Amino acid sequence: MRLAIIETSSNQVSNVIVGDSFFDVGQGAYLVALEDGEQCQIGQTYSASDSPRFSGTPLKFPMSWTSYQFLLRFTESELEIIRGRAFTDATVWRFLTLAQSAQEIKSDDPMTIAGMDYLVSASILTQARRDEILDA
Repeated sequence: MRLAIIETSSNQVSNVIVGDSFFDVGQGAYLVALEDGEQCQIGQTYSASDSPRFSGTPLKFPMSWTSYQFLLRFTESELEIIRGRAFTDATVWRFLTLAQSAQEIKSDDPMTIAGMDYLVSASILTQARRDEILDA
């Protein structure tokens, strides 16, 4: 059975587990059994009287990719533009070089964020596309 652990003070989902209704969540929380097919994510708010019972924006967790996985998140066209601009723009060159050589690229790393923000400011990516690449 899937269960949501709900924080009593905020009615927010703190975790979703597989277990039984006898699972001890401790003080300050309670369990809600999820119905078949019911969607529930950490950070959403629970209201027994609403339909759906879980609403709001779920929490986003940082993502991590290998260099190869990260670069595959870009379209072929975007990569061609980045590569071309790297010849004339030192910041784009630095971003591409570091992205190609990194062991791991994290979505919440200040270097990743700064590089992606620069690609937006240089009109290589739109803000929406930047967000799409950095989100799961």
